[in-house]
Amino acid sequence: MDARDQDTLLRSPLLMAAGPELLASLAPSASVRDYQGGETLFAQGAAADALFVVAEGCIKLCRKSGSHEQAVLSVLTAGQVYFEPSMFSAGRHLATAEAVSFARVIRFDGMAIRAAMALKPSLALDLFALCSDARATLVEQIEQLKTHSVSQRVASFLLEQIEAANEGTAVTLPYSKTLIAMLVGATSESFSRALVQLRAHGVEIDREKVTILDVERVRRYVEAPFGESLRERKQAPTRFSSMWKRRKFDEGLLRSWRKAVAASEPISLLLVDVGAGPPSNETPSSPVDRALLAAVGDDIFREADRDGKSMVHYNGEIFAVAAPGADHGGAMTLGERLLSTIENAAIRRGTETAATRIAAIGAATIVPNTGDRIEKIVCYADIALHRAKALGRGRVCSFHDDPSCETAKRSPSGGAKIPVIESPHCSECRRDACGA
Repeated sequence: MDARDQDTLLRSPLLMAAGPELLASLAPSASVRDYQGGETLFAQGAAADALFVVAEGCIKLCRKSGSHEQAVLSVLTAGQVYFEPSMFSAGRHLATAEAVSFARVIRFDGMAIRAAMALKPSLALDLFALCSDARATLVEQIEQLKTHSVSQRVASFLLEQIEAANEGTAVTLPYSKTLIAMLVGATSESFSRALVQLRAHGVEIDREKVTILDVERVRRYVEAPFGESLRERKQAPTRFSSMWKRRKFDEGLLRSWRKAVAASEPISLLLVDVGAGPPSNETPSSPVDRALLAAVGDDIFREADRDGKSMVHYNGEIFAVAAPGADHGGAMTLGERLLSTIENAAIRRGTETAATRIAAIGAATIVPNTGDRIEKIVCYADIALHRAKALGRGRVCSFHDDPSCETAKRSPSGGAKIPVIESPHCSECRRDACGA
């Protein structure tokens, strides 16, 4: 631990409260390690036996569900402290810690912390205060998720960055937009849509630079009662959107995948994005009428069921259709049929002609072998969806011509959350594909 690390520690909330003499007693137990982006400090469920101080860079804390989806709880920056209170009772970590980019972290052994508390009982109160602050932050996050729209949560995050920088009304985003979206509890598409909506409130976005022309106006917007933005926050419901149906779809696709491997037969996956207007990274698609989305779901279900296919409403405006046994031609035919069905549904509901081309479909076809992982077809379908959206709605695009998952790693996500049907080893592929 060099002088720079010691200076960081002395400016951390813990040692600012406890005093420099604590550092001297803890120094023998300290270890310093540099992490590269994506490296794990500790995993969810691992024994909690240490206190960590971030010396440089950023560390994200995230919860991973059984389906390997990830929820970012917080991001720790230089000087911030993290520990599990349960480390004093042989507990385990409730979250996974990963380096966002390069990070330097100082670790103090839990036993050394206990010994220091015996010598300096006030340290227990200091640690309790840190726990209390962390709890207050978590409660505030929960409140925002329940009472604020996505655009309000994004605006709140931007205000925090402006206030922390204390250098006027412009600031550079501290993390990738993908990570910020996860931090505020949004999908990439809803985050991009929120940035567009905030322009009306005097927020200007130029790549990674954010300028708030009227801070007080944005603060009033954040504090305003949640009302007209309800559609933005709530996922459009359909009768296909329950977690049970999602799990059954995942299990069915996995069984079909295994059969295709055993029989050397093709399998196809189609991702259907429903939205009005041509989306891009800067101009996301407009929200779709929820009644229309539900009607589209019914139509997709009937069309898929007719051929023995299965479908599910993944999230927001994304549907997925699994087509076991369908080769590339069959997948494209099904995609065109779905496209026609969806556009007819829009016409039936009286949608303006210019907006009836509301669907973009990405299709992927693979004849899998024993060396393939199921996430390959999901990534390929997402790449195809990205192409269809980039070219303009009313298109079906495919991706089937590259046998290597390296292409999936290099290619950008279409903005939708990639459906997570995978082996435990795909986190790097998913992270690269999403640009996190």
